Amino acid sequence: MGKVTKVTIKYKDGNLPAGLSDLFDNADKTDLRILAAVLMLAGAENSVASVTELPALLGLEQSEVDASLKFWRGAGLLGTAKSDTAKQTKLKKECTPTAASSTAHRNGVLERSGTLENYSSAELAELMEKRRVSAQFIDEAQRILGKVFRTYDTGILVGIVDQLGFEEEAVLAILSYIAGRGKKTLRYAEQVAMGLHDAGITETTAVLERINRMERSGEVIAKIRVLFGASGRELTATEKRLFTTWTETYAYDTDVIRLAYDITVDTIQKPAPKYTNSILEKWYAEGLRTADDVGRYLQEQQEMKQGAQTAAKSYDIDDFFEAALQRSFDET
Repeated sequence: MGKVTKVTIKYKDGNLPAGLSDLFDNADKTDLRILAAVLMLAGAENSVASVTELPALLGLEQSEVDASLKFWRGAGLLGTAKSDTAKQTKLKKECTPTAASSTAHRNGVLERSGTLENYSSAELAELMEKRRVSAQFIDEAQRILGKVFRTYDTGILVGIVDQLGFEEEAVLAILSYIAGRGKKTLRYAEQVAMGLHDAGITETTAVLERINRMERSGEVIAKIRVLFGASGRELTATEKRLFTTWTETYAYDTDVIRLAYDITVDTIQKPAPKYTNSILEKWYAEGLRTADDVGRYLQEQQEMKQGAQTAAKSYDIDDFFEAALQRSFDET
């Protein structure tokens, strides 16, 4: 699906949809922030809101905004503005696989971007009848998240298997991971699954390995937050990106990050994630992976610096004696 740039407010002038309480129970904090922003951005006459500036306004990633807008559209509170409808229909047709073109871009899985396609109740029933997904899988997913799924929720769960190509075991691992983080919504599971898919990680073994890394990353990030004085607030988009890079891409533990933090504060007299990132980026490029690696590297750098200073001092002494000798010749 293409990126939606404008949405319409479908409920206004005192009208409210049925099941509003259940709807808000399934929305997370980001969803509510985005809905509030859309309502404030909507024009008075036609209730159309441009959503292109939402990531910058709210400090969110584009993928977070896209997924949340999809949630509210699926819930019926928002609609796609007419200016985008024709483009969306065309893109949807172009992206829908045919019988002759069901091959995929990565690992036999159709390449997708943005968010998953929605399913009707009849489509879900047909997929389960064809055993594309099992009833036991749905039951276990509900048990992990502690809730009974609506059609919309089940559609997300099935889409992760049917559209992205994850095995049921891998999806259940994703659900256990998000539940452990206190984010028990299928919307968040979809975001995690899309991120793994975009990284080419769909096989169960690879998914389990990445989840283990993400869990370790979460523990390290909790310590980083304290280090940088960010434990009592939400991280900015830049902080999230940097901290995730340090813990997942570089796979650095707290000891390495603390060394870079200490150098940062010693150098510029204050914590600064971007400055710390420049240090960690250099260390990673140098092939340094552990605190011991960094310690040896810093020791070598110090010895080289001291050697250069000694050499410079020696040259200064030699110059002094040469000048004194030259003066003695000039005086004779």
